[in-house]
Amino acid sequence: SQATPQVSGAAALIRSWYTRTQGAEPSPALTKALLVNTATDLAGGLNGKGDTIAAGPNTDQGWGRVNLGNAFDSTPREYRDQADLLDASGESVVSSYAIQDSSKPVKVTLAWTDAPGPTSGNPVVNDLDLEVARGAGIYKGNVFAGATSRTGGDADRRNNVESVHLPAGTSGRFAVRVRGTTIAGNGVPGVGDKTDQDFALVVSNAAEQPAPMLVHESTTIDD
Repeated sequence: SQATPQVSGAAALIRSWYTRTQGAEPSPALTKALLVNTATDLAGGLNGKGDTIAAGPNTDQGWGRVNLGNAFDSTPREYRDQADLLDASGESVVSSYAIQDSSKPVKVTLAWTDAPGPTSGNPVVNDLDLEVARGAGIYKGNVFAGATSRTGGDADRRNNVESVHLPAGTSGRFAVRVRGTTIAGNGVPGVGDKTDQDFALVVSNAAEQPAPMLVHESTTIDD
């Protein structure tokens, strides 16, 4: 696929840019999260069969076309790069954000490097789940209606990349929870015990606000 060298080159440029502007080398998980978070939706184009591509993440376009112009633009973005460790099932990390420009969408993307899985059967070892809370609504990662997220639905149990997209016109504050639904393996070798997992988070068009980071299952994230 010609996409392979293009995305590889984009990842190299992301790494160089992030190291220069943020003062640290990005993890593979953060590099992936940023590429996904800033991709361009291909709605209206044609797939390989000549059918029109629908809006939003789907089997025709994946997360869209890599767009370094978006990744390097002036949109306010917050990054959390493997700074938090979930070491038991049920633990969560919560952060709070304020939307910066209500005329633009808000995108939240979670990615993690899972522990090595078995050679057969379900390859997933550590299952993290993304949730975004705004007012009374809870948006789960990878639950979409077209190009934007919807409330309800089931948590994604298969993928190690999850996103929530809130449409333009959304304002105020929202909370992001990264839930360690299942922490069954050693996702961070050489650190702590043999059941742990870190992650990368990219939040576009928002500024982080003071909030507790590590909470138990019973703690609310409603703002």
